[in-house]
Amino acid sequence: MDGQDQSVSIRGQPVSGYPAASSDDCLAAINALHGSCGVYTRPALVRSLLDRIGWTCDADLANARLLEPGTGDGAFLVEAAKRLVASFVRRGLPLRIDTLRERVLAYELVSAEANKARERIVAELKALGIHHATARACARAWVKSEDFLLAELPDTCFSHIVGNPPYIRWSKLPPSIASAYAEKLPRTIARGDLYMPFLHRSFEHLQPQGRCAFVCSDRWRYAVYGDDFRARWTASLQIDTEPAGDPKDLFDRDVYVHPEILTATPRATPKPLTIKRQAAGKTLAELDCTVRVGPALGVTSAFVLEPGEADVEPQLLHRWVDAQEVHHGEIHWRGRHVISPFDETGTIIELHDFPLLAARLHRFSDRLRARHIVRKGAVWYRTIDKLVPSAWTAPKLLIPEIAKSPRVAIDLSGAVPSHGTYAVFSHSLDIEDVYDRLKNGKLARALAPVAPTVKGRYTRCYRRFLAMITI
Repeated sequence: MDGQDQSVSIRGQPVSGYPAASSDDCLAAINALHGSCGVYTRPALVRSLLDRIGWTCDADLANARLLEPGTGDGAFLVEAAKRLVASFVRRGLPLRIDTLRERVLAYELVSAEANKARERIVAELKALGIHHATARACARAWVKSEDFLLAELPDTCFSHIVGNPPYIRWSKLPPSIASAYAEKLPRTIARGDLYMPFLHRSFEHLQPQGRCAFVCSDRWRYAVYGDDFRARWTASLQIDTEPAGDPKDLFDRDVYVHPEILTATPRATPKPLTIKRQAAGKTLAELDCTVRVGPALGVTSAFVLEPGEADVEPQLLHRWVDAQEVHHGEIHWRGRHVISPFDETGTIIELHDFPLLAARLHRFSDRLRARHIVRKGAVWYRTIDKLVPSAWTAPKLLIPEIAKSPRVAIDLSGAVPSHGTYAVFSHSLDIEDVYDRLKNGKLARALAPVAPTVKGRYTRCYRRFLAMITI
C-alpha cells in the first residue's frame, strides 16, 4: 500500500472484558488461545457459506447487515466485500462510507490478525474501484479488535451471519480467558466447547428473517453439555446440518473434529420442545441392563498380543475383541489376547513376579511412561482403566462405538472388549432375549432418531444414545 493507506491498523487498544492486572499476561493468554484454535477457512468453503446465507452479488444488500464473530485474517470479509460492491453496482447505489459502514461488522480478538483483515479489505476495495479513504474507513468500521464473547454488541440485529467459530475444549482455555467468559456468559453456555457460545450469541442477534451459516464441530448435537443449548435453540430456529467434507479441503491446518455445515433460520412459530421416543418398548435400563465401554489400555500394542505371540505368562492373558471383529449377529475373533496387569481384587500385580511380562513391557517403556496417568503418579505398567477380567465374563452383547450400520452380537466367551466397543449386560432377562430386540437392523432403527452421524455417514453408538433408545 502507498503511504496514505498505512493507517488502517488499530493498535494498542486494550482488550475489553479481561483482567487489567497484567497486559503482558493477557496478551500471552490471547496468543495461546489463537495458537490452539486459529484455524482458517479455505476460499471454496468461504464462498459456499456466503452462498448459503444469500450474501451474493445478485442479492439486494442495500440494507443488509452481515456479522462475522471471529474474522481471523479476513477471508470471509474479503469475499463478502466483493459481493457487496457487486450488489451495489448492479443496483446503481453509491459506494460511500455512509452507505457501506453499517453493512458489515466483524470481531477479531488477536490484534495482529485484525490488522491483516483490515489491510486485505482495503486492498480488495481499492481493486474494486473504491476511493482509498472510503476503503480505509470501511476497514476500520467493519473490523473490531475485540472478543466477540465479551463485546457489547449493537442493539440492531443482523440479516446475515457467517463464519468459522473457534473450536477448543473449555478445559483447555487459558485460565484468565475462561474466568472472563464465566463472568460474562450464561453458566449453561460457558462449558463444553468454545464454539458453542459463539453460536449462542450469534443466534441471539439474528433477525427474524435472517440466515446464519457456520462450519463447526458436530458435537453440539449430542454432547451432554449441549442439552441446554439444544433446548434453547432447536425450538426457535430451523437448524439444518450436513457433513462439511474432508477437513484438509476445508481448513489451512489439520483439525481433529468432525466438521459440519450448520445453517439456521428463525422459525415463524417456535415449535414445542419434544423428546423423540418410540411409541412402545422399554429402555435398556428398564430392562435391567447396564452398558459399559471396554477398558482403555493406553498403548494397545504393549498390552495386546497378536496370534502366535507367546512372550507373556499365560495366566495374565485373556481373549480380546475389538469393534472390527463384531459383525451382525456373530463375532469373528482374530485370536488376539489382552494382558491384565491386575489381579482379581483389582490390585496391580508386582512386575518382578512375572519376568516374561516385565521383559515385554520394558520394550514399550518409553511410550508407557509418557502417558498422562503415569506423569500424574500411576504405576508405569498399568492399563489406563483397571482391567479385571472377571468383570467381563458374563454373557453380553457387543456393539461397536462407531459403525456404518449399527450392529450387535452375543459374546459367550468372556472376552474383554476394546475401548471402542460397548458391552450390554442383562441382569434379569436372558441375553438372547435382549439380543432379539436389537438384531436384524432393530438397533439401527432405534438409534436413528437420537444418534448423530459423522463423516461417511457412520453412526455414533455411544452409551448416551444406547441409554435413550427403546426396544
